[in-house]
Amino acid sequence: MKKNMKKLAALALSAVMALSLAACGGGTAAEETAAADGETVAANPDNWKWERKVTLVCPWGVGGGADGTLRPLQTVLEDQLGQPVEIVNVEGAGGANGINYAYKQPADGYTYVLGTQSIIMLDLQKILPMDFAEEFQPVSKLVHSILIIGSSAKAMEGKYTNFDEFVEYAKAHPQELSCGMLTATGADSVAMKQTLAGALGCDITEVEDYVKIVSYSSGSELSSAMAGGHIHINITGADEIKGLIDSGDIVPLIALSEERMSSYPDIECTGEKGIDSYIGTWRGIFCRKGTPADAVAAMDKALKAAWETPEYQEFLKNASYLDRTGYETGADFQKLIDEEYVTFEEYLKGAGLIQ
Repeated sequence: MKKNMKKLAALALSAVMALSLAACGGGTAAEETAAADGETVAANPDNWKWERKVTLVCPWGVGGGADGTLRPLQTVLEDQLGQPVEIVNVEGAGGANGINYAYKQPADGYTYVLGTQSIIMLDLQKILPMDFAEEFQPVSKLVHSILIIGSSAKAMEGKYTNFDEFVEYAKAHPQELSCGMLTATGADSVAMKQTLAGALGCDITEVEDYVKIVSYSSGSELSSAMAGGHIHINITGADEIKGLIDSGDIVPLIALSEERMSSYPDIECTGEKGIDSYIGTWRGIFCRKGTPADAVAAMDKALKAAWETPEYQEFLKNASYLDRTGYETGADFQKLIDEEYVTFEEYLKGAGLIQ
């Protein structure tokens, strides 16, 4: 997390402080770093020149929401950078493999990694091979989705037709219904358990007594299982299953939001049912600490410009990403991250997963 440092009198130590603050800061053009002469200078995106290909690491497989957020960004970001942008999918271990891959790359301004709350969960559980909060810094937030619980139209036949009926069926038939997700120990799991616990009237640790959790390695595999009726429900962003909703293969049961979604106003939301489960998956770009501050500022500037293009805005609209604040600079993103470290630590302790 961000560290408070005392002002150092010695000139040499001021230079060290400059490097440390550049590593720990939000990485924006407005972020100030200490100069060797004791004055402060802002990281300047115009001082950085992109000279070769930029890599965006996606710690999850092709076809999921994480990958789906990056693909439409790729071309418009290339236009901003004037260099090729390569998306590298390194899946497995709930995102840990991709984070480890990014960690092993040079902190030279040319490798960035997509992160979500699931990485916070892995970090708190000490599953990652490094301390993520100490080794990575946020560059920009891209999206903050509203999760929905959707049902396989095939699997729900003769059992339930809406969320309330699903809950009643789960009470009457424990462990018969199944829920698929990509990261069973991540933010999706937290949101799902909060929602079902509130509806079932049980503790979050008892949810799996009623509904089985099935993990999948990729979004395409999960969507295929839903369409085929192999699992009953999944929890995901509306963008990830929009096609299956439109085709009728998936029936949305409830949105995890304070108010109904603008793109799906007919879907009930947890807010109107008095269920406090509003976690929505955010996705943002991170880099290793030690990355040149000007490079971080330049990437943030390019991401903001790419995010604001008509092409990416159209993607955001179609994917139901505009109901919540999307783009945020690294400093503002860090505030959200700090808050959610507290939120998820409390959840994990309550669930008995950490001490």
